[in-house]
Amino acid sequence: MTSAREAVEKDYKAVEEAFRRGQAEAISRMYTEDAELFIPGSPVLEGRRAIHEAWEKIVGSGGNTLRTVVREVRESGDLAYDTGQFTATSPNGSVLNAGKWIVIWQRQSSGDWKIHRDFMHWDIPPAETLRS
Repeated sequence: MTSAREAVEKDYKAVEEAFRRGQAEAISRMYTEDAELFIPGSPVLEGRRAIHEAWEKIVGSGGNTLRTVVREVRESGDLAYDTGQFTATSPNGSVLNAGKWIVIWQRQSSGDWKIHRDFMHWDIPPAETLRS
């Protein structure tokens, strides 16, 4: 069975690639069906469909780069959490958004880990259009 640390690090690499390609669907599949996403300045987004719509706005058509740094991963039974930092940049290298997170993961009956609760906080907020 895959440890939470292995799954988290692998999944964030996949998020980085999906972000670059503008593939919100690939990112949203990493969440449980009843996941919740907490974004500053927005109501809690409940469920994978709402989370997918948010990621569509965030990644757009792709072309930008996301860099993630996992700081800590702790696992206990079928739950785990991780903390980390992210920076999104445009192709010319300018910073589009930066911040930090704490994510709660849930192991599924298949053994896969999925994001169950996702809390983000901006250090550099995204453009207004991404938060509407």
